[in-house]
Amino acid sequence: MVVFAVVLAAGFGGAGLAKLVGAAPLAAARGHLGLTVSLWRIVGVLEVLGAVGVLVGLGDGFVTIGVLAGAGLTAMTIGATYYHRHAGDRFVEWLPAVVMGSVAIFYVITRVGTA
Repeated sequence: MVVFAVVLAAGFGGAGLAKLVGAAPLAAARGHLGLTVSLWRIVGVLEVLGAVGVLVGLGDGFVTIGVLAGAGLTAMTIGATYYHRHAGDRFVEWLPAVVMGSVAIFYVITRVGTA
């Protein structure tokens, strides 16, 4: 479970921060996906909050925070998959969303199972 939390925190935290600072490669992706700058920043904030939430959720007494953060990150990856499919991207281009969504699901399951 800790491994899943660290992977989620690193992946979503890094991606969220990159969105918030306007990293050039992600700005190009934003345009390709047809998202507004405002929505892109909201996604970045939610990714960072989700990353923090899964780490906080590792603590005793904070299981609910971790589970909700993991569920939120899972929902984010479903949205990302939708936008990639809608943009006509190939599977390999939206595979990271599927992988991270799977990690988020495993985190939620293991966090609930070890509570």
